[in-house]
This record gives sequence, C-alpha cells and structure tokens, in this order.
Amino acid sequence: MAAPKHVVVIGGGPAGLAASYDLLRAGQRVTLLEAAKDFGGLASSFKLEGHPIERFYHFICRSDNQLFKLVDELGLGDKLHWRQTRTAFYYNGRYYSFGTPLDLMRFSAVPWLQRLRFGLHVFRSRYRSQWRWLDQIPAKPWLIENIGEQAYNIIWHPLLKVKFGDYDEKISAAWIWHRIWRVAKSRRSLLERESFGYLEHGTATLVEHMLAWMRTQPNADLRHGVRVQPLGVRDGKVAEVRVGEESIPCDAVVSTVALPSLDRLAPGQTSDYFAKVREVKYIGVVCMLLSLNRSFSPNFWTNINDPRISFNGIIEQTNLNENLQAAGLHVIYIPFYLPTSEPRYTAPDEALFAEYTAMLKLLNPAFDESWVKEWHVFHAPYAQPIFTTNFVELMPAHRSPVRGLYVTDSTQFYPEDRTISAAIEQGRKVAAMIMADDLSS
Repeated sequence: MAAPKHVVVIGGGPAGLAASYDLLRAGQRVTLLEAAKDFGGLASSFKLEGHPIERFYHFICRSDNQLFKLVDELGLGDKLHWRQTRTAFYYNGRYYSFGTPLDLMRFSAVPWLQRLRFGLHVFRSRYRSQWRWLDQIPAKPWLIENIGEQAYNIIWHPLLKVKFGDYDEKISAAWIWHRIWRVAKSRRSLLERESFGYLEHGTATLVEHMLAWMRTQPNADLRHGVRVQPLGVRDGKVAEVRVGEESIPCDAVVSTVALPSLDRLAPGQTSDYFAKVREVKYIGVVCMLLSLNRSFSPNFWTNINDPRISFNGIIEQTNLNENLQAAGLHVIYIPFYLPTSEPRYTAPDEALFAEYTAMLKLLNPAFDESWVKEWHVFHAPYAQPIFTTNFVELMPAHRSPVRGLYVTDSTQFYPEDRTISAAIEQGRKVAAMIMADDLSS
C-alpha cells in the first residue's frame, strides 16, 4: 500500500475544509493552515449573545446540490430548513413587493409592457442551460434587449453600479443570467415566492461539525492564526510550506485563497497561467451587521434604488432563519462592495454606523438608534471577482504549472456566483485530483 500523501491546505474556508475532509477520509495526511483566528473564511461566524452568527450573510437555494450532499453525509439533514421569504424593492421613497409574478405586475415604477418582459425573461432564464455565448456579451445590452431600458435603469443599473462601480458596463451577461437562474430555481412553481434554506446555526452548523470530526483524526494538523510565507518550489515542484521559522515538507499544496494571495505565495512565476491569474480583478466588501431589539421589516431581502441611500440592499436574516427568532435576535446585514482603494473601505466604523443608521430611518421612519443592541463591521478585501466578458478565458485550472500545487478560487465557480455549495464542490474536486495523481517524483 502506498504511503499517505502529506497535503498542506492553505485557507480554512468551505473549499479548504471540504478538501481536508475528503483527504483525511481517504487516509491522507493533512495540515490545514488558516490566517484568521477562526476557520470558515467568508463563511466564518462569531458569537452574538452566545449564539453563532455569520460575519457575512448566506442563504441556500434549491440548486445547491453539493451542499446538500455534504450535509447528508455528515448526518445534518435535520438541521437544514426551508422557508418562503418576502422580497421588496424600495424605489424613490416607496416600498414595492417584489417576490412573485403578481408583485411584478404591480410594480408601477416600470411600464406595464416592460414588467411583462421582465417576467418572461426570468421564465426563460430559469429554463436556459446553454450560457457560453452569454460570456461574450456585457450584461447591460443583454438586459436592455430583453426587459427594456427603463426596467434596466430602475431594477438592474443601480445594483450593478453600486456593486461594481466603473466596471458595471463590463460585467458578463453569463454571470447575471446565473444569478437570475439560481433564485428562480428556488421557487417550486413560478407563481409562488422563493423558498430559501438555512442551517439552524448558519454555516457554523457545517463548519464546526467538520472541524470536530477532523480534530479526532491522527493524520490531521489544524492551525489557525498562522500566515504562510512564499512556497518552497524545487525543480518546478512544490516541496515545502513555510510558516514563521518552520518548514513543512509536503507532497502537495491546495491553495484556496484568492488569486492575488496565490500570486504572493508563488512569486516570480512567468507562465501564461500566472499571467492570467494576475489579470483577474476583485472588489472588497464592507458589511455592517446590526442586532436590533425588534423587527425592522417583514422582508428578508430589500433591494434599494434611492439617491438618498448609498447602499443597494439590506438583508434581514431573522426573516429567513427561525432559529434566530427563537433566540430573540433581529439581525440585519448591510453589505457594500467596493475596491479596497476607496475611502469607504477604510472609513471609521463609527462614521459608517452614523451614515447607515440615518439611512435606515429613511427606510423605516420609526427606526431609532435605541433599537440597536449591538453592531459590528466586517471587511474582506477579495470578496467578489469582477466577472467581465470573456471571463472563461481567465479561469485558472485546478492543476497549476507548479507540480503539486492545486488551486481553488471563487473565479472557478463562474458563471455561478460565490456560494458555499460551489466552494465545497471545488474543494472536493481538488482532493480527488490529488488522490488520483502520481506525485512521487
């Protein structure tokens, strides 16, 4: 029997955890290294009044098959629940329900014919399976052609502009199509509201269960709060990972970090592979979480198009996760995507709190700062790849030109957006590659 391979997994988010889990189950030796103080990556959690809460919001759609598969394998199926939610659109000072075809027909801010075209476009997108040609065209003209210019300007333009800034007209139609497809697939029928899923304690349900099992394995070495130095590469093959003064010899490395961090781990690489890695651009996110002493609205998701309000949406997670309701928690997320070079990314938390709470009062005139029991601001510098047209040409393969270096990154989800399910799929795929590959020489 061949000796176990020693695999170093860099990054303890869902992809890194899934890869480590499968490698350990196959009898391999795994060292998992996470820079943050907690495992989970963008799916990490913290304690709010003793209750696990995700730092960044997540929800589960009915197309998230890889997540369902892992949940079942771990025996957590009874922790996964579904709930019909309410979606709203706040446009120029007025709320509109926006969760069903009937709501769309009542969305009087858009001309009637364009409302009909919008609904037909969602219907066609739900049943579309071919998307490669959409990779070649920008989302803006594709959307305008299908739903009309006023519908685009009111519904889609502010969402794309606030999120992507100067890149808004370069975003791929394929990426937008998949977002429409994923949400549309979460309806059991076209006439009902979306049903989204949640784990009882959010992603901590999954993360903590996987960690608990891996910590019982003699071949597992799980470390957090450590920073990895550039990899040791000899004769074109990864040979070691350096952490501080320690050198960790290994047979393979799985990088699950964002591509700019991968470039720092493997500096001086001149192949076309790494040249394309350097071309991919990202935006960061500043996400404010507020814990209130009462409900803010009946909506799970509120899209916003109002010149007085800087952010383009709020997510009231309690209106999805009934476990939060039972704990007496009313949790709101306010995400803001932007380049890390923008002043807002490094703005003082107190300044953001003052700005955002003033805007929350526009959304709900009864709101007062006294409602806020606790608040936090979380940052992630590489939260969202910028999926421009022809992005397929930039997507890195899992096997890098450095022998023994395997790569997972959210760019490889394309045209799918960042989901926990897609991260799990990529991590497991790379683990299978490592077990199949001959890394002996």
